[in-house]
Amino acid sequence: MNNLKKSGIFIFVVCALVIGVGKPFPDLSPQGHHIIAVTLVCLSLWVFKTDSIPYLAGCAVLLAGSLIFKMPLAAVVSGYTSPALWTLIPALFFGFALIKTGLGKRIAYFVLMRFEPSYLTICVSWFIIGLVLSALTPSITVRLSIVMPIAMSFVEACKVPDRSRGSALICLAAWGSAILPGIGWQTGSLWGILMVGFYPAAMKPLATPGAWFAYMSVPWIIITIVFLILLYLFLKPKEGLCLSREVFKEQYASFGRITRQEMLCGVILVCAFVLFSTEKWTGIRTVEAALMALAALIIFGIIKAPDVSSGVNWDVINFLAVVLGLPPMFIKSGISDWARPLVEPWIFSIAASPLIFLLIITVVFWAIRFIDIPWGYTTIALFSPLFVPLYEKFGLHPVLVSVAVIAAGNSFFLAYQQPFVMIGDTMTNSRAWSGGHVALGGALYAIAVIIGIIVSYFYWQAMGLLPIV
Repeated sequence: MNNLKKSGIFIFVVCALVIGVGKPFPDLSPQGHHIIAVTLVCLSLWVFKTDSIPYLAGCAVLLAGSLIFKMPLAAVVSGYTSPALWTLIPALFFGFALIKTGLGKRIAYFVLMRFEPSYLTICVSWFIIGLVLSALTPSITVRLSIVMPIAMSFVEACKVPDRSRGSALICLAAWGSAILPGIGWQTGSLWGILMVGFYPAAMKPLATPGAWFAYMSVPWIIITIVFLILLYLFLKPKEGLCLSREVFKEQYASFGRITRQEMLCGVILVCAFVLFSTEKWTGIRTVEAALMALAALIIFGIIKAPDVSSGVNWDVINFLAVVLGLPPMFIKSGISDWARPLVEPWIFSIAASPLIFLLIITVVFWAIRFIDIPWGYTTIALFSPLFVPLYEKFGLHPVLVSVAVIAAGNSFFLAYQQPFVMIGDTMTNSRAWSGGHVALGGALYAIAVIIGIIVSYFYWQAMGLLPIV
């Protein structure tokens, strides 16, 4: 662990001790002070995480500390019983099945060989691949593990220099396509699964797949397209690509005939996607469809007994389970009620104008993301009770509010803010882009978000999805 990370952990722990022992907030209960202190220690291990410190270390601190300070067990472990978690676990196995059977790579190369290679057609190809893979698995890590090695192989085949404008364009386009468009429907990204877990109980029934698609599909398709266009405009080298489409055809041919396992995997995942999309008519909820699909993958031998322990990252699953338990812990300890008067007045002062509200909340969450690094989950958990008055008093649907929250959660002005940037960099052995390319990409993403929200505002208005002023 380098000195910077050690210093960061030290600062967080000192702040935790000051709050836990000194109890500086007069309107907050002693238990509330203690839970804030424990959360800060946990955050220090998440924010300054190293390869030798798993997320589970912070999780254990938070769980143990909360129980020591007399939080009810039901509140502390509520994330482990959340339907969101039991949708997430099968979803992660879907991604594992795509990789294990080879279906994910087959789909990617099938799309790539449809176009004559150029920087423009590569961006189009990645967009299509991102949409298809998002329909089959919400796991961004899996999608990255499919597209990033292919992107780097493409860079090598074209003899594009490492960490050049060309390699950054190819790889950032692949990275963005793997992450962004799937947010448009509820099972296309982990955001669609996890945000529902953050909503207060009264708001969860509103977050149907139909509502999610109505509010999210247009902005995230626009954001993705604008992001790819901006990448193309700002990073496209003067020299073109020297590669024939035949290379992709040969690579696709090397996979041989589609196997029984690939066909079974494809059929099961497509059926799951259909059930996810037709909950309104079938009555089969997302969690039930996900678990049935997982059972089918096991029954047909695609996922075997050894894969249960190694097929998904259980450290990440524990991290997300603990994060999902934060809202009830903050409510039970009085932290949410204490923090609410501090932010509620200014939030309500802008809530009457949905467009201004979304833009300001996005910018504020962008600023918070410099501190609340793991996707801003802690901040979302702290202020999740505000979803209720925003809907009841101002008619702002929780999924609409989530557009701004997710836009900030995906931001990456600096590489350390976005774990998926670091994952992508690792998958390419730090050969895809430079720090300057990441900073430029983060700024272009921010511009795409602003454009996407503004354009979507008129769509939401035309579709009657906004409150009548």
